[in-house]
Amino acid sequence: MRKVSAYVITKNEEKHIKECVESVLFADEVVLVDSGSSDATVEIAKKLGCRVVGHKFESFGAQRNFALTQCSNDWVIALDADERVSPELKNEILSELANPSGGEVFIAPRKSKFINKWILHSGWYPDYRHPILFDKTKARYKDQLVHEDIEYRGKKSYFKGDILHYPYDSIKQFIKKSDLYTDFKAQEMFERGKKFKAANLIINPSAMFVKMFFTKKGFLDGVTGFVLAVLYSCIYTSMKYIKLWELEQKVKQK
Repeated sequence: MRKVSAYVITKNEEKHIKECVESVLFADEVVLVDSGSSDATVEIAKKLGCRVVGHKFESFGAQRNFALTQCSNDWVIALDADERVSPELKNEILSELANPSGGEVFIAPRKSKFINKWILHSGWYPDYRHPILFDKTKARYKDQLVHEDIEYRGKKSYFKGDILHYPYDSIKQFIKKSDLYTDFKAQEMFERGKKFKAANLIINPSAMFVKMFFTKKGFLDGVTGFVLAVLYSCIYTSMKYIKLWELEQKVKQK
């Protein structure tokens, strides 16, 4: 059987890290790359047998690439602290490691819960954004501040089992995370030379709502789908363009 490393990047994830790590303890090693947690994240991880490495955070892409260098094995399971490998997905990963199919990059659907409801539409499911299992010698993350993409070579295959994702358990947490992520997105847009336009505060939020609630059938997620569409349009999308405007004003002041 091929040996495999699992990695998780963290900062103050004591609420999630135990369940996350326990879902990948079948790996030959679990590496936790921590960027200065002040809670019990590191202590919990060490008790579970993780190898913990401290590393200053510069961007999500850079942090993930550093994590790959810390994995002892070429085959890697990539997991966020608020994610879990479902039992079905675990069985598929173990089967692939024991009897290789020839694939080099494996992607699994990610199923996310918002507060107390699994979201099955709204553009959230199935979410095939990132590989869950891959040969790290053939993959590298783009050095992006947030929502980093991964570039990879080789045959791509799909698992059926879900990655279970617990991103938000309250509106307060959504707003807190959005504040951080929109800082990064505004900075990225600014560095790419994108210019703020007043229409961004009307057209883009409206387009986001239509996309999530109608095009991606968020209405089938009920009231929760409506709430999600409102949050992503009125808070997340609006905030990133307002912050882009703020960055431009600071440059003008200089």
